Amino acid sequence: MRRRFNVTGSCNSQRHFMVDISAKFASVRDLIDRGEYFAINRPRQFGKTTMLFQLLRRLSDEYLVLSLSFEGIGDAPFESEESFVDAFLEVLAEGQESASSALAEQIRAQAVGVTDLKGLSRFITRFVRQAERDVVLLIDEVDKSSNSQVFLSFLGMLRLKYLARQQGMDATFQSAVLAGVHDVKSLKLRVRETDETKLNSPWNIAADFNVDMSFSPAEIKTLLADYADETGVTMDMDAIAARIHYYTSGHPFLVSKLCKVVDEDADAGKPGFDAAHWTVADIDWAFQSVTHPMYQTTNFDDLIKNLENNQDLYAMVRGLSVEGRKFSASADNPVVGLAITYGILSERDGGMSIANRVYEQRIATYLQSKKETSELSQTHSVVDIGYVVAGSLNVEHVLHKFQEFMREHHSDRDASFLEREGRLIFMSFLKPIINGHGFMWKEPMVGDERRMDLVVTFGSRQKEVVELKIRRGDAYHQEGLQQLSDYLDFQGLTSGYLVIFDLRQSREMKCEDIRFAGKAITAVWV
Repeated sequence: MRRRFNVTGSCNSQRHFMVDISAKFASVRDLIDRGEYFAINRPRQFGKTTMLFQLLRRLSDEYLVLSLSFEGIGDAPFESEESFVDAFLEVLAEGQESASSALAEQIRAQAVGVTDLKGLSRFITRFVRQAERDVVLLIDEVDKSSNSQVFLSFLGMLRLKYLARQQGMDATFQSAVLAGVHDVKSLKLRVRETDETKLNSPWNIAADFNVDMSFSPAEIKTLLADYADETGVTMDMDAIAARIHYYTSGHPFLVSKLCKVVDEDADAGKPGFDAAHWTVADIDWAFQSVTHPMYQTTNFDDLIKNLENNQDLYAMVRGLSVEGRKFSASADNPVVGLAITYGILSERDGGMSIANRVYEQRIATYLQSKKETSELSQTHSVVDIGYVVAGSLNVEHVLHKFQEFMREHHSDRDASFLEREGRLIFMSFLKPIINGHGFMWKEPMVGDERRMDLVVTFGSRQKEVVELKIRRGDAYHQEGLQQLSDYLDFQGLTSGYLVIFDLRQSREMKCEDIRFAGKAITAVWV
C-alpha cells in the first residue's frame, strides 16, 4: 500500500510521508538525558503525539519508556484518589501489553493494594529501583485532566519525588513528559487544607520547552523528498517548500494538508494538473482549496469554535484581521496567552499577528460572513451592470460602483466606523460579484496594520491585486505605492488597484490613474 500524507493522529513512517524531525527529536532527547521534567504544550495537530511516539520508539534501547494517554478514559478516574490511582496503573499496564506482556503483568502484580497517591508514590519508588534501566514516563492528552484536583495532587506527588531525588532521598522517573494544549505549569495545587489556604504550582519543577515544533522550509523539503523518492514525482523542492511555508508558517497539520490536497485532489480538480510534476501553482491551488469558504476540517472547526467561545479573543482577532489594530506581544496578557495556546496568533516583530496565511484567510472569510448577517450589514444589487466584460472581471468598474455604494450608504458614518468596518464592507460588496466565477483571499501585511491586499481571481486566467488602506497622509501614500508595487512583482503582475478609505470630514471621493515603478495603478478614494 502506498504511503499517504497524514492529517489525522500521529505519523508513522511506514504508512505516512514524514518530515525529518531528527533535530527536534535530538533537542527533546537532550532534556530527557538531563533528567528534566517538562511539558510539550502546543496547539492541536501540532505534532505532539507524533513526538511522543518517536520518543517511545527511539528511546527504548536505552530507557524503559512507560507511555499512556488520558484520552478516552472518561471522567470517573478523576473523581477520587482511589479511582485515579486504579485507572492510572491499569492504563500504564495496558500501554505495555504490545511490547512486553511480562512487564504489564509485573505492573498489575505490584499494583495490588495501591489505593491512594501515597501508595502510588511507593509503587513508583519500588518499580524504578527494580528496573534494569532508567524509567521515562510519557503522558499524552493531559488537558483531559488539568482541571482535576486529583490530577494536580498527582503532579504535586511527582514534584516532591523529583525534589527528593535531587537530594538522593528517593527514586523516581528519570524524566516525565506531559503533552497537551494547555500549559500545566500555570495550574495551582492546594497543598494543605487550613484556615489559610496555601497555593503552589505542582509543576514548577518543569524545564522550559523551547523546541520549535513548526516546520522550516528546509524541513518541509525533507517531506517533499520523501514523497518524490517513493512516487517519482519531480518538482523544484526549494521553491515549493518555500511556498508551502509562506502559506502555513510551518504549521505541521497545514503543511501536510496542502501536500495531501495536491496529491489526492488536484488530478480531478485542477485544470491542466500534471501528476508527475508539481509546481508552485499547484500549491497556490491547494491553498485556495483549503481556504474556500465551504471547505471543512476539524482543525478549522476548532479555530472558529475558539473564537466564538471567547469574546475578548474574538475582538482581538477581529481587530488584527480587519480593523488594522496593533497588539503588543505579551504572554502575561491572558487573552494573548490564550490566542498563542490555540495557535491562532503568534509573535512577530514584537507584535501579534495571525499565525499563518491559511488561518488569516479563513478568519477573514468568517468575519466577512458574520458581517453580512449582522444588522450593520448593507446589501447591494448583484445584477450584472458591467461587472463582467467579455468573460473578464472589470475591476475598475467594480471599484467605481463600490465608490457609489459607499457614497449612498455610508457617507454619514463616522471615521471610527469606516476604519473598523470599511474593509469588511468591501469584501462583502465584492463577494457576490465573483461568486461562482472567482475567488479572493486576504494577504496579511505583517508590520503594517494600515493596509491589506486582496488577491482576486476570476475564471481560469484572471488574477488581480486590490490593496485596501486607510489614508494617513502623502508620505504614507508614497510608501504604500512602493509596497503595492513590490507585491505586484511577487504576484507577477504589472497593474493593480488601490482603494483608499479617507476618514477626513472633508474627504473627496475621486479616482486617479497612477504610474509607479513601471506599474499601472488605479486608485479610488472612498
